[in-house]
Amino acid sequence: MTTSGTYSFSVSRDDIVRESLLNIRKLDELEIPTPQETQDCARKLNMLVKQWQGTADFAPGLKTWTRRHGHLFLSNSTGQYTVGPGGIGWTNSYVGTTLTASAASGQPVITVASATGLSANQNIGVALNSGSLFWSTILSVIGTTVTLNSNLTGDAAANSIVFAYTTTAQQPVVIETAFLRDINNDDTPLNIIRTIGDYDLLPSKNNTDFVSDPTAIYYEFQLTNGVLYTDVAASQDVSKHICMSYLEAVQDFTNPLDTPEYPQEWFLALSWGLAKQICPMYGATWTPLMQDNFTSALAIAQRKETEIVTMFFQSRE
Repeated sequence: MTTSGTYSFSVSRDDIVRESLLNIRKLDELEIPTPQETQDCARKLNMLVKQWQGTADFAPGLKTWTRRHGHLFLSNSTGQYTVGPGGIGWTNSYVGTTLTASAASGQPVITVASATGLSANQNIGVALNSGSLFWSTILSVIGTTVTLNSNLTGDAAANSIVFAYTTTAQQPVVIETAFLRDINNDDTPLNIIRTIGDYDLLPSKNNTDFVSDPTAIYYEFQLTNGVLYTDVAASQDVSKHICMSYLEAVQDFTNPLDTPEYPQEWFLALSWGLAKQICPMYGATWTPLMQDNFTSALAIAQRKETEIVTMFFQSRE
């Protein structure tokens, strides 16, 4: 037996569009979609993949291929954070170091223990003596001397923590787990509050005297940027930060050769799903056989990543 030895089969946006048009018999084998047909079908396809992202796919699929690990740096002045492209101190990866010498308020230069991973234009946070994180961007890195694009707004002592990151993360669709991580990489689990009612019932969440390590978070998905709330009015130790596992939105189809941000098992479901959506648009008849093909393809795809839970049984005796 001779096999290909390859595992990289994929389809593009326009492959899915053509396959869907063939499924409803809008095209024959020699026809190609018109630019207008491609545009209309691509719009429907983007609507479809957005509905099937996260856990909102009426299925046990967890969409692990869109799982990301995020880091949210804390504030000593608020318990509310913007989580998304417009946020500050929110990223998928970061570099941590410390100051080797004190830095004075009103000047832009700091000296760090290690400049590995630091570069111009990165976002950088410096822990100040006031207990806050000062955020700026890096102008230049020469040796272990880092020049910022703005002056420090307070004094920073030697050994103060420094965080830096390049890219701000997208907003979560669903947060799965969260924990508080300290500078020794020790983690403390955080409770995830799932309803606004439970969050609103917290008595001291906005009391400015209630400054502590957070023990719980509540997250609201919004347009473009999400909002994350902690159960405290502010954080007492900004050297700690929140780590979380979350599901990110599925990427758009923008160009003809864009491939799906879905595993191979979902390609057939996407084709039949799009076919079902465009069927009325072209006055085609959605037959029982087509429905069977769609149902079968979707059911198999949904089982690609099924939910796994740990369950304990304990006797009441």
